[in-house]
Amino acid sequence: MELQRRIRDGDNTAFATLYTRYKQDVYMYCTRFLGRSGDADDIFQDVFIGFLERVRKGMEIESIPHYLMRSARNRCLNAIRNRKHHRSLDEYHCHPCHRQDEANEIQEIVQNALQRLSDNIRETFVLREYAGYSYEEIASLTDVSIGTVSKRMYSARKQLRAILLNQ
Repeated sequence: MELQRRIRDGDNTAFATLYTRYKQDVYMYCTRFLGRSGDADDIFQDVFIGFLERVRKGMEIESIPHYLMRSARNRCLNAIRNRKHHRSLDEYHCHPCHRQDEANEIQEIVQNALQRLSDNIRETFVLREYAGYSYEEIASLTDVSIGTVSKRMYSARKQLRAILLNQ
């Protein structure tokens, strides 16, 4: 709440602190869910700009990470629904590898496999495996039961295994 108060009062350092704290999770979610860095960049920026505008207008946000991820999720779903964004492969930069060409190829194969999953299943998998959310947090964020999250994770793993074994 103190950080929000400082942001509301125009403290740009407070916003920079918040941005640094949450930017990686939000960006990773957007890139993995949409599969395009350009689309992810636009939505990523919109999420933080929207947050800043709301806080400066006096909105109190109880859970900042939950608000940011919910906003990113809604914007990604709208982008897909409106067909403004077309899914395609995106080079995603990960930790340095000894053989960068092989690492890029593996990333491309995994990203391609992720894009073949349905939106709901891909979203659940990305939130769990890339963003590190618990089943309970995913259920809250996506407005589904924990059982549904569990089923989606099972389906994601099963489908990804089949896709990757057939490549």
